[in-house]
Amino acid sequence: MIYLLDACALLAWINEEKGKGYEAVDALLDRARTGEITICMSIINLTEVYYGLIRDMGAEMAGKIMRDAEDLPIHIIENVTGAVYREAARFKAAYSLSLADVFLCATAQSLSAVVVTKDKEIAAAEQSEGLSVFWIT
Repeated sequence: MIYLLDACALLAWINEEKGKGYEAVDALLDRARTGEITICMSIINLTEVYYGLIRDMGAEMAGKIMRDAEDLPIHIIENVTGAVYREAARFKAAYSLSLADVFLCATAQSLSAVVVTKDKEIAAAEQSEGLSVFWIT
């Protein structure tokens, strides 16, 4: 099974947000380390993580955290296919989602992946589009 991390999921883990997703993401990372599941993340959502870290902690600390994160069992999807960008545009036209979130949803559909998020704005797309979502809290 493939799990696709939203920026908020990785940030919950990085910031050790106990009771706000840390435990759930940590358990998924453990399962990925054993090869039981695959965890992916779009470079677009990873950009959101990096931006948030720079904003909250400064560029030097953000860079260190991102270098450390390279050791996590997360496959980074660096390219956007034509099918994904067209589907992302459709999501953007249909829902009140951020640009990063429409790429998250379109990428999840293309991979038949489970979205890992706590972003409630994705709920409308989950219901209408049949997205599989693992809600972290």
